[in-house]
Amino acid sequence: MPRRVRPKLPKEWHVPNDPKLWITWNDTERKLRDEQVYWISSSSKKGRPHAAPVWGIWKAGRFYFETDPDSVKGRNLRSNPSVVVHIQDGLDTVIVEGTVAREADTAVLAGLAKDYSAKYDYTPDWSDERSQVVFGVRPSVAHAWRTPKMHSNMVKFIFAEDGRSGRGPRK
Repeated sequence: MPRRVRPKLPKEWHVPNDPKLWITWNDTERKLRDEQVYWISSSSKKGRPHAAPVWGIWKAGRFYFETDPDSVKGRNLRSNPSVVVHIQDGLDTVIVEGTVAREADTAVLAGLAKDYSAKYDYTPDWSDERSQVVFGVRPSVAHAWRTPKMHSNMVKFIFAEDGRSGRGPRK
């Protein structure tokens, strides 16, 4: 489980710093798992930003999505693996920052194909890597908040180096 911390907020905002109000990792992970549409933000080698909606699967502490390797995001991620994943909901939001790597493990891909089918009523075809590839996002941090009282509940989750686990949440 990633470590939960409070973002630094200006003292003059007089925002309560009560961990009981903070969003939990369980709530955050549920949002990541249940979301239907996600936004992927990448940038080219030269720093030109690009954002695109994708379908995806949150599984075992990673976010997986498919794309054409020659799409703008596919080309960007080949040259610059830094990525931001944002769920569609901007009022009860989760934003994940991390790095991507191509997923090539056939057992993982087989499981993801079943997950895609169950979630989207869609059967992916990843047999030709020239037309579709799967990327896995290894998270480094995740931000979460819920409006209208976002300043009292916003949190940042910090992942261990492997992107999967860390020390337990701060109390």
